[in-house]
Amino acid sequence: MGALKLNILSKKEKAERDIARQMRYTPYVFIVFFAFVTGLLRLYLMPEWGWRHILSFLFQCIILSGFWHMIRFINKVLNKVYPFDKGPLKRMGLQNIVTIIVVSPFIFGSLYLSNGRRPDFINDQFLATVMLMVFVVLLMFNFAFYSFHFFEHWQVTVDEKANLEIETAQLEKEKAEVQYHQLKNQVNPHYLFNTLTSLDGLIHTNPELASEFVQHMAKVYRYVLQHKESEVVNVYEELEFIEHYIELLQIRYGKGIVIHTKVSEDAQDKGIVMVTLQMLIDNAIKHNSVQASAPLKIVIWDGADYLIVHNNKQVRKQIETSNGTGLNQLRELYGYLTDKEIIIEDKDDHYTIKIPLL
Repeated sequence: MGALKLNILSKKEKAERDIARQMRYTPYVFIVFFAFVTGLLRLYLMPEWGWRHILSFLFQCIILSGFWHMIRFINKVLNKVYPFDKGPLKRMGLQNIVTIIVVSPFIFGSLYLSNGRRPDFINDQFLATVMLMVFVVLLMFNFAFYSFHFFEHWQVTVDEKANLEIETAQLEKEKAEVQYHQLKNQVNPHYLFNTLTSLDGLIHTNPELASEFVQHMAKVYRYVLQHKESEVVNVYEELEFIEHYIELLQIRYGKGIVIHTKVSEDAQDKGIVMVTLQMLIDNAIKHNSVQASAPLKIVIWDGADYLIVHNNKQVRKQIETSNGTGLNQLRELYGYLTDKEIIIEDKDDHYTIKIPLL
């Protein structure tokens, strides 16, 4: 949460720096452009002024820059006295009124001092037009502050929303990971109970096979312990682990289960969520009868960036309680790791599940 706040603050600071840079240079570009356009108008109306048009252009740039700094000062003061948060429309109206009150003495004072020294073409209508243009420029200066202010808040709001969405997604992913690890911890004791029961029977009937059983069992648990904190493992490692698991199943079920793996080398270099294959094999055993006269056949292969687990269906008459939690959690976890979805094909005579390779 602290990292999120720091991230939001850093983005807000960046937005403020960008806005400050725009506020620093954009007004002067506008001032020079406005002075240039009015200078062309003066040149057309008073060609006899000659080089004095340059002085007039510079004087106009200085005056408008002074107005800009004055408005910026007014904006700064009002930010403390009456910020936009108290009401943007009232604040906009207040800033325009204060600007007109402060600037009007300079405008009317200039008109008074220039009385009697104006060229003949500067009549009342011309003065009214010029004054209107000046007030429009002042309002545009104020509007620039409004625009930058609302753009800043909009940008920060968008950043905060994006960060909150990322945080929510991360929390959902962490939730899925926790549920998945809990599922693994639930599977292991159940599996241990079954394997120990099988081992107890082998010790009395076939000590040599019992020794082999223990060796495979040790390698299975070594894999689980070595990767207990891992989320994704190499397919090659998962297959190496599952071969030992298959040996245990075949010792336990004999000819009642047949499992084949034929995964390409390219697929073996990719990733898979740990113990995915064990969970899918256990799921097949859980839902189907396993007997020598009608063996459960499971085939594992790859294709089109998927690892495919296929088994024939011979549904048990009585199935252990199952709410699909394990598969749902696996699907949810893969949903955070890849855009590809887990594909399930449930037919009358077979069941196929396709796991995206990572």
